[in-house]
Amino acid sequence: MVANRGYQSTGTKTRFRLIDAAAELLAEEGYPAITARRIASRAGLKPQLVHYYFRSMEELVVTVFNRSSAIYFRLHDDALSSPYPLRALWELNSNMPETSRMMEFVALAKQYPLLRAEMRKSGESFRALQIEAIKGVYARRGVTRPQVSAEALAMMMSAIARSMVLERQVGLDAAHDEANATIVSYLAAIEGAPPDA
Repeated sequence: MVANRGYQSTGTKTRFRLIDAAAELLAEEGYPAITARRIASRAGLKPQLVHYYFRSMEELVVTVFNRSSAIYFRLHDDALSSPYPLRALWELNSNMPETSRMMEFVALAKQYPLLRAEMRKSGESFRALQIEAIKGVYARRGVTRPQVSAEALAMMMSAIARSMVLERQVGLDAAHDEANATIVSYLAAIEGAPPDA
């Protein structure tokens, strides 16, 4: 029997089509649509090709997650490299379309341990970078005893932004303006206000 070499074909157009199709289905229809048949159909391919290019559905889902995470990392890095990193991070996270897909990944992680591990590793990395950025802002501004610790602020910004994005998807925006104004005001107090504020 000839060994399946599709797993090593990480740069083929067919493989990318399958990854794109899975990402689109996840965003449009959610985790129940993530089946070999549905993904192949979306990509215009035969279902057998899913298992030719990926050892398992778990491997495909982890690949889609890692691509999504890499996109966010670039945007995240740009935000933290800006003159007002906390404001930029808040703007990124509170308007991030990837948040809805992230909730679908959370649902899939219940059945895929490798995805769960990747999500934890990625989340810990992002959280550490955010905490470091907040501590850097505190240090530059001479804040030695902040009202809110860097760790707590990173967690609150992330949680509130995620909640707002998810609520907007169902048409709920009550108290969003007030929450946004409170966060923006606090961030301006600790890192200064951008010229366009």
